[in-house]
Amino acid sequence: MPTASRPPAPPVAPGRLPLIGHALALWRRPLEFLDSLTAYDPIVATHLGPKPSYVLTGPDLVHRVLVTEAANYAKGRSFDKLRPYLGNGLATSEGAFHLRQRRLVQPAFHHQQIAHYVDTMARLAAERADSWRPGQVVDVTRQMLELSLAIVTSTLFSTSLDASAAAEIRHAMPVVLHGMYTRVLDPTNLWHRLPTPGNRRLADAHDRLRRAIDHLIHADRADRADRASGRPDLLSMLLQARDADSGEAMTDRQLHDELITLLVAGTETAAGGLAWLFHELGRHPHLDRRLHQELHDHAVLPLTADQLPRLGHTRRVVDEALRMRNPGGITIRRAITDVELGGYRFREGTEFIFSALVLHRNPRHFPHPLRFDPDRWLPDRPPAPRGAFVPFGAGHHLCIGESFARTEMLTVAATVASRWRLTPAPGARVRGVMTSTNHPDNLLMTVEPRPAPD
Repeated sequence: MPTASRPPAPPVAPGRLPLIGHALALWRRPLEFLDSLTAYDPIVATHLGPKPSYVLTGPDLVHRVLVTEAANYAKGRSFDKLRPYLGNGLATSEGAFHLRQRRLVQPAFHHQQIAHYVDTMARLAAERADSWRPGQVVDVTRQMLELSLAIVTSTLFSTSLDASAAAEIRHAMPVVLHGMYTRVLDPTNLWHRLPTPGNRRLADAHDRLRRAIDHLIHADRADRADRASGRPDLLSMLLQARDADSGEAMTDRQLHDELITLLVAGTETAAGGLAWLFHELGRHPHLDRRLHQELHDHAVLPLTADQLPRLGHTRRVVDEALRMRNPGGITIRRAITDVELGGYRFREGTEFIFSALVLHRNPRHFPHPLRFDPDRWLPDRPPAPRGAFVPFGAGHHLCIGESFARTEMLTVAATVASRWRLTPAPGARVRGVMTSTNHPDNLLMTVEPRPAPD
């Protein structure tokens, strides 16, 4: 039973409509809607259809659901809707199969392996930055999306990714990402079945993406000489991975599901985080100057993995971008038994939502949450409560690519900022939009040469 100090049920977020609940608000103004939920503590009811789902705004509740009591929860209905696109990869799988797959994929994300990727990350970031010219106005969100996709595909597939396959993947990915988001928000589960132009584009893009990935798997399996050379790309490591108990390798179907999951997870999150990072540096020139001074004092370009730990201010800028402008979407967990959270009792089957954006912009845990302040991450500052800062999730479903994404953001930020200062283009009105992730729209910035540091 709920505690005496609480009402019999959690409060309901305002703006609920008949039948569709809050789905329209999440479609039209998702960031504003999520921001409004920081006013509730520790839990608030929302509706993506007739049944309620409960947004966890208290970090202790999030930690319980994701970590200490994770056995009481499974992935929610949003993952069921993603399975036709992601298959049964790490993002959607559960239980013993998820654990097996995670153990097979994990070596590809060991810190020593990621160190091998820094050279590729730095090279591609330098090529992108060197293609710009003084005074040029660039769409930073698009630039970071293209760069992030180039980094992911280059580290996933190395030399096996030819120009045709790369173009196919890069053209299909944005369509698939947007389509997945609209399907998750559909409260009727009917819209995706209609023969609309958008659904036809999604089906075509998903088919092209699937065929491109399958082609790469078959080509790499046949290229035994290239595999024997020991090149450190993810696909080769996954092809060689063996289950510790059975000695079995992944099937082509399993490889496909893991690769498309890594492509989706590894593209928009880092790209959105980097775009927001440059947006905030453009709004705060003093922080940009500090970052450039740090690069001048402690880094030798092109960057190498052993230099990254020296970039303390740059790392704090990355963390603050992940906090204030977290590019992640929403995550849903479903109770598989009756549970108690926040003083309320919930029946088996109840779904709970957490959004890093809601947690990270909660003034109870981050004073002045809309102030971009990298110094809040200095070692002498009070740490955030456990569960309050979860840019990549937590527990046994912590994003396996967390270290990869952080390394990519740090490397790209340092490489680009060492060459250029990006300033807001006159008249550009930037707004956040949500597809599968949160990213800035109309982020037009002017490329300016770097003045010599002090």
